[in-house]
Amino acid sequence: MSFSEISHEYLESLNHTHILLFHEDQKNAEKIEFNFIKSGLDKNQRCFYTTNEPESLKERLEEFGIPVDNKIENNLLNIIPIPKTFDEYSKMIEEKVASLPKNEPIRVVSTHYFDFNSDKKTESMEKIEQWVDDNFEKIPGNFICSFHVPSVSKDLAGNFMKNLLDSHHSVLVLTKDDKVEKFDFP
Repeated sequence: MSFSEISHEYLESLNHTHILLFHEDQKNAEKIEFNFIKSGLDKNQRCFYTTNEPESLKERLEEFGIPVDNKIENNLLNIIPIPKTFDEYSKMIEEKVASLPKNEPIRVVSTHYFDFNSDKKTESMEKIEQWVDDNFEKIPGNFICSFHVPSVSKDLAGNFMKNLLDSHHSVLVLTKDDKVEKFDFP
């Protein structure tokens, strides 16, 4: 069984979980993220995908086999651009969580391709993730937070990753050699 099949089976078994995905390779991470979104769309669940690059994401989703324009028109797929600054990002997350449907299951993927090269950036991201976790009861579904590990400065990575683990319920660690490890937290 491949890493994406293992991850897909695992993700489909979760219910109302804040999931952390650490990865080294964007293409492999996208297989997991896109399968997660596609499964939700196939079940007519509303799906939200936050990204730094909305237009290129749409192209990659199409290449993966997701009819993006149709799903956006039907209000099932929502592609949300990540603001340039963390202050704007934090505000956007709060507003989006407040506007989520309350009576239907949803899926969220939030990608993070920032250069995490300063304490200020990592601390801001940690605060955003903690806010999401503190307010997770308002999110009626599963939420994947995807982090590209090589984008994190080596001297900040250990503390940053440890702090992110504290604000999530489950973690997938995906390596370049197509291996995935999964862990759940009580």
